[in-house]
This record gives sequence, C-alpha cells and structure tokens, in this order.
Amino acid sequence: MANTVVINGDKRKFTLNSDLKLYALIDAGFVKTAKGNFNYEHPLYNDSPYNAPTKLKITINKNLEHWTMVVTDRSGLQKVNIFKNKQLAPTVELLNYILKDLEERKIIALVKD
Repeated sequence: MANTVVINGDKRKFTLNSDLKLYALIDAGFVKTAKGNFNYEHPLYNDSPYNAPTKLKITINKNLEHWTMVVTDRSGLQKVNIFKNKQLAPTVELLNYILKDLEERKIIALVKD
C-alpha cells in the first residue's frame, strides 16, 4: 500500500483526497473487510458486467492513509494494462468515468506534477 498510486500503463498519479470521509467510501460502494480495510471492485465491461474481462480493484487501509488501485483480469489475480490495446478504448473510457466520480466524491485526487 502507498500514498500515491499509478494504474499499470497510465501516466496519471492519484492519491487519497485529504478531505476523505468514511461515509463517502460507503456511499461509493466500498465494503469494509474483517480487518477493517475498505475494498472496492468494479467490473470494466462494454456489454455485460458478468462477462467483464477486467475489473478495477481499490483497497484503502482502515486508517484511510494508504491504498492500492489496480486493473486486473477477471479472476482478480493478474494486473492488466488496458492502455496498450486500442480495442479496449471503451474500457479506458469507463475507467476514466469511475475515477472522475471518485474524484468528485472527494475520495481520490489527481496528483499534479
């Protein structure tokens, strides 16, 4: 877990928003784990979420200080670079929409260089 994360293949860096509130996580669909961390999984699909080849996974620690964010395959075990394949442009568009929503909810923030 880290303070700043980069999705595999993306050039942007993200960090947790300094105004992050617990209720914002719950409203956005994060689920509290047995260890107290917060997990978020969202299928990145074009047609059906049940056939989604990739998914976005975010984990935030219970202190809301460190986190991870990756795009994985269907099983959730292998990292996937969705930016290198032009056919996955709709998937990248959906990812950008989700990230923008999380920014607007003050969960994550884009790091400006």
